[in-house]
Amino acid sequence: MTNKYTLDRIDDGFYVFLKRDDESEQLIIPLEEVKVNLNEGDIVEIETNETGYRFEVLKEETSDMKEKVSNLLEKLKNKK
Repeated sequence: MTNKYTLDRIDDGFYVFLKRDDESEQLIIPLEEVKVNLNEGDIVEIETNETGYRFEVLKEETSDMKEKVSNLLEKLKNKK
């Protein structure tokens, strides 16, 4: 099964992911089980299988989201 998540934070030896379509749903994975380099805010596709997890960083979606957030912050700054 594959789902999209955003890496919310790294907390006490665990990656904390929030599900893209329902951020109230968290997926917490120990650091040693993640074999890819991840940064907070990355959007990833996570597939669970019998051997653990498979991660795919969705670079284009991450870049698009960071740009949207940056634009929103800029609009908020200009309203002052």
